[in-house]
Amino acid sequence: MGVAGEVQYQPYPGPQDQVQVQQVIVTGPAPRTNVILSWISCICCFPIGIVAVVKAHDADRRLMYRGDLDGARRSAEVAKYFAIAALVVAGIIILGGTGFLIFLFGFLLPSIDPS
Repeated sequence: MGVAGEVQYQPYPGPQDQVQVQQVIVTGPAPRTNVILSWISCICCFPIGIVAVVKAHDADRRLMYRGDLDGARRSAEVAKYFAIAALVVAGIIILGGTGFLIFLFGFLLPSIDPS
């Protein structure tokens, strides 16, 4: 203990007190970001396709700028699921619309008597 008014100094940290930071580098093939599939699905079904485009570009940004392969893989997978969902919804809408038109012009309108 020191006397009142006396300044006590902390010892300078030695080599045993230093912290070493190690960077973990994940190697492997870069994940597919599904950007093209997402844009095609956006053209087919806009509301669901836009989510796929946003996630695909998020995966691309994580991969290119941050080097986050796991985050890029997760975002690319979500983009793929939304793109497939958009394509399925668009297919259902197209098939449903085609079926309705066939019913309308093939069965309903010919049965109406013009006279």
